[in-house]
Amino acid sequence: MKLNEKQQEVRKNISKLNTAITTAIDEICKENNYQITYAEINSALTDTLRSNLGYELREMWQTHED
Repeated sequence: MKLNEKQQEVRKNISKLNTAITTAIDEICKENNYQITYAEINSALTDTLRSNLGYELREMWQTHED
């Protein structure tokens, strides 16, 4: 796969993830009569990012140790 094709695929995946995240936030907010605060949304996003970063770091360490 050429680099340009790979970049397009990555951009497509990022776009899909952004749409899915926004849709999920909208649905949860609607279910809660839009009483969800930005702090709650940001906390959930931060927790997810922290978890993903931890996973990524463990993978890197494992690869480096092998």
